[in-house]
Amino acid sequence: MKTLLLIFSIIVSMNVHSAEEDEWSDSWSEEEWGETSPWFWSNKVDYSYGGLLKSSAANINDSTLDEFRWRSKLDYAGSSFKLETEIEGLSDKFNKEELKITRFSLYKRLGKNWEAKVGRQVITWGTADLLFLNDLMAKDWRSFFNGREDYQLKPEVDAIRLSYYGLVNFEIAYLPEFAPDITPNGERYSFYIPGSGIIQPQPEIVSLVPDEPELSARVFTTSGGIEWSLYYYQGFFKSPTKYTVKGFGYAEMDSLGASLRLPAFGGLFNAEISYYNSKEDPDGTNALIPNDQLRFLVGYETEIANDISLATQFYLEKTGDYQSLLSNAPSSQVLPEENRTVVTMRLTHLALQQRLVNSLMFFYSPSDEDHYLRYSSTYKISDSWRTAFGVNLLKGKRDETFLAQMKDNSNLFFRVHYSF
Repeated sequence: MKTLLLIFSIIVSMNVHSAEEDEWSDSWSEEEWGETSPWFWSNKVDYSYGGLLKSSAANINDSTLDEFRWRSKLDYAGSSFKLETEIEGLSDKFNKEELKITRFSLYKRLGKNWEAKVGRQVITWGTADLLFLNDLMAKDWRSFFNGREDYQLKPEVDAIRLSYYGLVNFEIAYLPEFAPDITPNGERYSFYIPGSGIIQPQPEIVSLVPDEPELSARVFTTSGGIEWSLYYYQGFFKSPTKYTVKGFGYAEMDSLGASLRLPAFGGLFNAEISYYNSKEDPDGTNALIPNDQLRFLVGYETEIANDISLATQFYLEKTGDYQSLLSNAPSSQVLPEENRTVVTMRLTHLALQQRLVNSLMFFYSPSDEDHYLRYSSTYKISDSWRTAFGVNLLKGKRDETFLAQMKDNSNLFFRVHYSF
């Protein structure tokens, strides 16, 4: 964070002269201020509740979500820069009271083709729908499973982001401190633990987060109606899948990938591929560190009727050096499938002049024999008020698979949103 603050102050100083000239050259009349004010202020308040359908897990709480959340956003847009600030207050059953800065960033144009954004921000890359290959920014999996709004799956990260726009575009994001995924730890979820089955662990599981940076980069452009991108990442596996005598940790990795998206057959086709290089276990002989992985996805989206769209995806996750993993793993260790596959389908229906949005998404893994259904209905009462309800259903044949381990967390949820 200290590195970000230093660079932030340098960029601010670059704006002092131009900002002062703009301020003194503008008229101070109330009429013009109302029309051209560079300030933007907004607030939103949410109440969310999620209750378990049933659970046989030990020590499980009776709800996954019970919170009031307030966000206040204040932005300033100058002639060549923009300052974004946002604070959040949270009061819930689990965290009690919390106040934090969710966004604090400075965006600056650096000449004709260059831009920089420094500070706390959200970064999203890739083409897939709720499956992640080249988007290696942090994810909040606790929010994903409990009925919070979709945007909360992507928490803010402290980053320095530099972009170039030309015939071919380039972007690099440097995070001075590694930002891991927010994974279930026992606070409000039960999940599978080898030797114990599906339980809600007490005390909560704490992972050892490395105090090191991570780097992401992409090259992207559109040519002949085809959007394509190349990706590079250097850092760590985002989930604590490394096992040491000190506890759960994060193994070093880097990755290379690519994606494309283009119109086809009246809809949109996309494909994405990524190779994860496990730097601490290049030969796959250490069963306590993740092996290399090849991830591949194809998807298609189209409108099948007025106000009804259908999107499907096929995803493959292939573990490298699998025979080495089998040969070196203890007999009691639960191993992933060599080729994990997932098929998804999303149906979206708009009604009542698009004030009502019904969304149904289904994940099914033929290899793991588990599945996950996400359904929600969101109704816009007015420009300020919105309500939503839905359900998360998880099930599978083997407790240790990715989705089946969460089956005791199936829940119903309800949200009320007010913005002003």
